[in-house]
Amino acid sequence: MSAKPPIVENNTSAPFWEGVRKRKLMLQYDAASQRYQFFPRPISLYSNHGALEWRESNGTGQLVAFTLSYFPAPGFDAELPYVEGIVQMDEGPRVFAPIAHARYEALKVGMRMRVCWPQAPEGEHPFQFEVIA
Repeated sequence: MSAKPPIVENNTSAPFWEGVRKRKLMLQYDAASQRYQFFPRPISLYSNHGALEWRESNGTGQLVAFTLSYFPAPGFDAELPYVEGIVQMDEGPRVFAPIAHARYEALKVGMRMRVCWPQAPEGEHPFQFEVIA
């Protein structure tokens, strides 16, 4: 069993990880282009302006892809197999994370999803998605 890699927090990603600790999904926002981006970057993907704001996501979106993983990321051996998905957030960017509380067979592209937070975040992915019932 491999250990989970440590979270790397730096000047660029610190507001994101502070949000995770408070159970808030934070996204970067470029006011010049009026677009959100994910994952944390030091510059905008959309404009030449370096000034990015941090804004809390409403935490909901639409499932655009999913898979059943049999080959674990480091430290996730005990959870095999597990479902991972890409959710297009209502704010625009796509976010990749595990999907909790759902059987693979029950998932469908287009389902509405919301961010959820594990009971023991140090032992799991820091955030996950679940189907909105």
